[in-house]
This record gives sequence, structure tokens and C-alpha cells, in this order.
Amino acid sequence: MGHAEAFAMGDVVARYLRQQGYDVLHPIGWDSFGLPAENAAIKRNAHPSEWTYANIDTQAASFKRYAISADWSRRIHTSDPEYYRWTQWLFKRFYERGLAYRKNSPVNWCPKDQTVLANEQVVNGACERCGTPVTKKSLNQWYFKITDYADRLLDDMDELRGHWPERVLAMQKNWIGRSEGAHVNFVIEADGGKPAKDVTVFTTRPDTLYGATFFVVAADAPLAVELVTEEHAAALDAYREQVKALTEIERQSTEREKTGVFTGRYAINPLNGEKLPVWAADYVLADYGTGAIMAVPAHDQRDLDFARTFDLPVRAVLDTGEEDPAVSGTATSGRAP
Repeated sequence: MGHAEAFAMGDVVARYLRQQGYDVLHPIGWDSFGLPAENAAIKRNAHPSEWTYANIDTQAASFKRYAISADWSRRIHTSDPEYYRWTQWLFKRFYERGLAYRKNSPVNWCPKDQTVLANEQVVNGACERCGTPVTKKSLNQWYFKITDYADRLLDDMDELRGHWPERVLAMQKNWIGRSEGAHVNFVIEADGGKPAKDVTVFTTRPDTLYGATFFVVAADAPLAVELVTEEHAAALDAYREQVKALTEIERQSTEREKTGVFTGRYAINPLNGEKLPVWAADYVLADYGTGAIMAVPAHDQRDLDFARTFDLPVRAVLDTGEEDPAVSGTATSGRAP
């Protein structure tokens, strides 16, 4: 039903431009490849191709009943070999240029359907299709190095200003997610038979380094397991199981109470030699940056919320003229408006 609404809006544009005297290419197609189609077929004891193409025919008939002005001679399906041969060809070109690579990354996983789920497919912690509690699973996946083009993508957005809505441009800018800052190397002290380790963090605010009062690693990152002492290992294992049930949207929410566990280790601030307790927490994501951060609670709200939850020090190092964050509960960024 949702497809009819979406295609109708595109049809409005096609019809309008035809009446303006333009020649309009208006093909139609179905994104019909993937595990959801296979799972639906398995549930009904049918072959995936039979189930998929039967549903496509049903929807095509629906489109024709309300007379969408698509060119039906140009109908395509992503599950047709003559279509996906070109996606495979395109992938090979990316791979040959060094723009496709593999790495492990946590994903939402439905153990019953044996499939990866988008955040939107996780409803109240469960799979939207079968209701099974969703967990996190580390899978080796293919990625495209879109970051190689971040600067070009951002710069070219200037050509769209005045033509695209500002809110759409803002969404695109946030999606590209370019951050400018510095990499800072911390040394994690040797402890409990575990050797010292260098850990690099990326920060957009190197000017607040003196305000760091603790250090946080993503709870689901291998680094957390590597750093934790034997005394705190059981608590970390239990906490990691809790984190598996959360989506990235939930973990990034500013409204959730901050949670975490102490690893038993300390990081050395490279500027002043101060020992910073190393915590594992869910508000830091394993695949963002290096999966570790220096926490500056006076000047970052999420760090401040965490510090207040666990009674950690809050030290202001920027004079903004605002009330002390340790008292107000509101971090001060010190950035120009």
C-alpha cells in the first residue's frame, strides 16, 4: 500500500512535465532481491522466485488499476539475472579501484530468521516479522569507502543550495558525517598482568584535552575485552549481553540513562600525566572513530550525563561565562554561535 502512495507522487511529476512538452522517461521496477523475500517464501513453503514474482504481478496489477503512467516496456526487477549482472560488474569496478573492503562490524541479528535487520525493523527490541528478541552479532561485511569522497560530496552540495530544501541538505551533510579534529594517543597503564597499550582517540575538540576526567571504550568493541582486568571481566561480560539488545538509535539517545562498567584500567593523559579511569559504555559506538573517546564532561553533554551517573569529576577548562556544568547539569561547548 505504501508503494502506491510513493509511486503516485512520482507519477504526478511525470504527468506534469509531459504536459509542459517534455519527453519523460518513466520506467518502473521492483527491488526484489534479498533475505526478506527468502524468509517469506520459507514461511509459506514456496520457492523464493515463485513467491516474489507472484507478489510483483499482484502489485503491478494494482498500479495499472489506478493508471500510473509508467513505461511498462521498461519494467525491471533487481532479482532478474540481466539486472544483477550489472550490479556485480559495478561492484568489481569498485573492488578493483580499492573502494570495496571487508571488516567486522556489529549488526542487529534475528536468531530465528537468521538475518540482519535495519534499526527500523527492530520494534521494542524484537524482530518486526517474527517477534524474536534481537541481539547484536559481529559479522564480516563488505563496505564502500565513501569517505574517500566526503570532501567532494560536501563541496558539491553548494551547487544545490537554493534548489534543494535546506533540511534535506542538512540531512545529507549529517549522513556524510565529516568531522575535523585531531588524533590523540593515550597509554593504558599495565595492570593485572596485562601489558600497557597505546590507544588512539579522535576528537573534534583538542582544546579541551585538559578537561578530560575519564576515558570510555565501546562496550561491544574487542578493545573493551582486551583491556578489562580479571576482577571486572564478569561484570563486563554481563553488560555486553545487555548492550546486544540495543539499537544504535537507542544507544545514541540523549534521553536514556547512561550505563557502563569500570574496566579496572587507567589511561594516561598525554598532556598532564593524569590517570583517567577507563570505562566501557554503550553510548560510544565500536565502529565510530576508533571506538574510544576521551571524556570531557564539562563540555560534552553525554559525557556530563555519564559523569553525573557515576559520580566522576567534572572540570571546566573553557570560560564561557555560563554556570559551572558540575552544578547546572548542562555542558558548555564554548563554540561561537
